[in-house]
Amino acid sequence: MAVYRPSEGRNQKKAAPPAQPNLVPIMNLFLSIIPFLLMMVVITQVAMVALNFSASAGGGDQGGGGGGAGGGAEKEVKIVLMASEGLDMFAGFDIREKGADNVALKNADNNGKYNYVALNSRLAELHTKYQDLKDIIIVVYPDVKYGTLIQTIDLCKQNGFPNVKYKPAVVSYGTGG
Repeated sequence: MAVYRPSEGRNQKKAAPPAQPNLVPIMNLFLSIIPFLLMMVVITQVAMVALNFSASAGGGDQGGGGGGAGGGAEKEVKIVLMASEGLDMFAGFDIREKGADNVALKNADNNGKYNYVALNSRLAELHTKYQDLKDIIIVVYPDVKYGTLIQTIDLCKQNGFPNVKYKPAVVSYGTGG
């Protein structure tokens, strides 16, 4: 029996190369986790997108001109998007101006196709009527599809209304009487 001192006993190793760890399971984990995390980042960013459809350029003209600011507050144009029919509702657009009658643009047919041609011409008329008006409000009912909202916003921007504001439709209850 060979007796070694404690320090020499530790140095007695096999003459084999060190065993390499199996990296396949950890690589499989990274190959599945990294795309998943990237996908979650994209989904989270899409979920947090604020519906701010105003133009990114400009913004300097909001505080200028002390006397002219009062006249712009009276002008307001709203486009109401509706998809279902009800008491005072119809499928289509309802354009509302302060101090003017509402303009109803019903859908072109019963298949749910919105009348974008009539909306385009009406927006062009509004732009010639209100040259200095840059803001327009779109009120959307919950049953309107997202593509319809985006096409309406695009039409507004093409017709000279760069600041499109989105507002959801609200229900207000009166006391009756």
